[in-house]
Amino acid sequence: MSCNVYISFDGECRDAITFYQKVFRLEAPEIMTYGEAPDLPPGVSDADKNRVLHAMLPIVGSRMMFSDCPSGFPLVKGNNIAVSLDYEGSKAEMERIYNELSEGGETHMPLGKTFFATLFAMFTDKFGIVWQLSL
Repeated sequence: MSCNVYISFDGECRDAITFYQKVFRLEAPEIMTYGEAPDLPPGVSDADKNRVLHAMLPIVGSRMMFSDCPSGFPLVKGNNIAVSLDYEGSKAEMERIYNELSEGGETHMPLGKTFFATLFAMFTDKFGIVWQLSL
């Protein structure tokens, strides 16, 4: 059994995937668009054919999945989800990940030592996703 994160975007999914792929130094994932699906799902118009229906990145041992909502879907960016990354690598690598992932976003708690972690940070990235990094 596993628990994975699935994040929806409003037309900027491909940009987010490219960004996360670069930060975590991963191979380009396979991306399926709505137009590549055998049948368009209900509520999806022809205008949505180039939006991302599904993609997945293996980020530090977990599957992180992504899609764009169909146009007009009431997507709400906010604090209803946080990606919590428990990292077991070096401090230098954690600092690199934090610096790259938080660039252009909003820091809520800068990377630093806490009572529960050698390093911890919480921020919202430039795509509106809340991240918690812990070393």
